[in-house]
Amino acid sequence: MKTLIAGFCPVTGRTGKEMEEKNMKKKMVLALAAVMLVTSLAGCGGGSSSSGSGSSGSSSGGSSEAAASAGESTEATGAKETLIIGTDADINNLDLQKQQDAANNVILKNTHQTLVFFNNGSAGDDRFVPGLATDWEFSDDTHITMHLRDDVYFNDGEQTPMTAEDVKFTLDMAMENVVASALAGYVSCNVVDDHTVEIEIESYSNEFVQSLASVPLSIQSKKAYDDGVEDPYYIGTGPYKFDEWIDGEYCRLVKVEDYWGNDLPEDDNFAAGPAKIIEFRPYIEASSRVMALQTGEIDVCINPPINELQYLEDDDNIEVYEQTGTRLFYFAFNVSKDPWDNQTLRQAVACAIDRDAVLEAAVYGKGTLQTTILNRGLWGFYDDMEGFDYDLDRAKSLMAEAGYPDGGISTTLSYASGTPYEQIATVIQANLADIGIEVTLEPMETATLKSACVDGTQELFLWRWNEDSKVDFVYRDLFYTGSGSNYHHYADSKADEMIDIVATEKDQDVRLQTAQELQEYLVDACPQVPLYIANLVIAYNKNLRGQYFYGGGNHNWSHAYIAE
Repeated sequence: MKTLIAGFCPVTGRTGKEMEEKNMKKKMVLALAAVMLVTSLAGCGGGSSSSGSGSSGSSSGGSSEAAASAGESTEATGAKETLIIGTDADINNLDLQKQQDAANNVILKNTHQTLVFFNNGSAGDDRFVPGLATDWEFSDDTHITMHLRDDVYFNDGEQTPMTAEDVKFTLDMAMENVVASALAGYVSCNVVDDHTVEIEIESYSNEFVQSLASVPLSIQSKKAYDDGVEDPYYIGTGPYKFDEWIDGEYCRLVKVEDYWGNDLPEDDNFAAGPAKIIEFRPYIEASSRVMALQTGEIDVCINPPINELQYLEDDDNIEVYEQTGTRLFYFAFNVSKDPWDNQTLRQAVACAIDRDAVLEAAVYGKGTLQTTILNRGLWGFYDDMEGFDYDLDRAKSLMAEAGYPDGGISTTLSYASGTPYEQIATVIQANLADIGIEVTLEPMETATLKSACVDGTQELFLWRWNEDSKVDFVYRDLFYTGSGSNYHHYADSKADEMIDIVATEKDQDVRLQTAQELQEYLVDACPQVPLYIANLVIAYNKNLRGQYFYGGGNHNWSHAYIAE
């Protein structure tokens, strides 16, 4: 894979000397890849079209033209006109603020952009950088002043400029939709002038600004809604716009030729790109994705099955790429149900799980074991606590201490049907039998499992969580008392207090110390047993250029193409 150009900003498509020098020194190939992460995040834009439940009408750049050119090459540029990505999940909703699904966001981030740009490949102050906003500052604990770019236009066919009114409209609207949780603490947005806003929040937060890099909070056009445009959420400021979505078949985007940030750097990775058309095609059955890549039906295979990688690696026309991921797979307890309200019993179970065997069965060892509950790569990640390694003697001792010296427990393990959960569940079932716990396996549809976890009807369960920007989206969402994503139904005032400190403490040394103590506390409390972080594995046509990968799988394709 070629080195991606240093100093390239995927929002504007322009270079900056300071960023270039810094990144060239560090030689961060995937730093830039993951930089694409959240600025392009969000909804499809482009003209009027259907809601997406079937085929749509064409927007500027028309679906008939797009369909005719699919797969054709352009002599002038030396690139295929269409980049075809085979996905492992189908989209379900392209209305920005009424969805929070990664499968949707991977598509939507090509057409909309956010105020703040999430640089997944950097650390510290470089992790969140200007996007549609040029800068921001706290005037006091509850007021943030943001200055906006003055050269941004919506892809509505009229070159409507983006202004502060659009920012206010977007944030206010978010509070009325399912994504309100992503904007927790928001009070109001005051328009100071066309390119300045003042945002008021309830109390100081270390991560409120970071929230503005979330996909569903990409800036939308107030004018499109006021004018009664059909599906106004399709209209964005990004380098692509929506063309057509046929449910279960494909979603097609077309390149915006007069995109406001379209100046690409002079580098081999961008010499012929980006693609004029991007198509996302769902292939839910993994082997079908592999076959489609090998026959040239698609250019990229998302999440190829590990047991078929050998065939792809042996193909001279295909490259298989792998890197450390960020998605944490875990085993968990509903701690509100007897007997799993017993902390010592939970610890005994943790010691009985052979996580090496789980990793091998689930992903053929292509992952990283960890002890802490926090996603790898997040601020404050700390994995040096003792935890509960596989130790049957310790497990049996803890069983006796918990009041179950002979086991005698029958329970149910719920999980989403299919790979890798079937493999994980089978290993854990055998492990727990060794300490006298009889486990009945209960596979179910993901939506059904989620409902059971929300309602608290499950006993033991398998889940996964991917977060790469905000620690509060782990601590508060998964462990805070009463959180809708707290499927453990864990309630602990001491943990809540530490979570609040991490969110609001200005002294970063104190904050970091508290974060480490919180991770140790939650590992010891054991509402969940972290199993492994899955590696990112992706296969693609060897001529793919301009790609931006990151560990959680929310890749950005807005500058990618197939060179010919």
